[in-house]
Amino acid sequence: MKILKTLVTVLAADLLSLFIGLTLAVSSGMVARIISAVCTSGILICVLGSFASKTAEEDEKKPSSVMPLLMGISASLPALISWLILKFSDIDFYRWHKLINGYFLQIFNFINSDASSAALTEAQIWLMLPLSLAPTAIFLISYYLKLKK
Repeated sequence: MKILKTLVTVLAADLLSLFIGLTLAVSSGMVARIISAVCTSGILICVLGSFASKTAEEDEKKPSSVMPLLMGISASLPALISWLILKFSDIDFYRWHKLINGYFLQIFNFINSDASSAALTEAQIWLMLPLSLAPTAIFLISYYLKLKK
């Protein structure tokens, strides 16, 4: 159940980020794009960090050593699967990768603004991998910082 809640939290952050990102996409100026990137990434950090902190608070009396790690990994699961499809499949998946990872949409546009997978270089695809792991890092850092107070 906790893993499902984690996935729903990431989905909520993604949808909110897409709403903000696509609303700000009307302005193509660099400043608006930077603000959009900061805001949408911040949404992921705040929503997932808050969820992790609340989870840690609930776990204070009876902490688990494995469940937080599984929850952190599950937070990155959609992004990792998306990255693997982008990297290893022959389908044109980049536009879907951007939507699945809506909280990094503008960052992906900074890496390569095209919507086609064919426009991506190998280096650009590898540059996107650490972003796929960011939800895990956000969850685990927030969780363990809350436990340590």
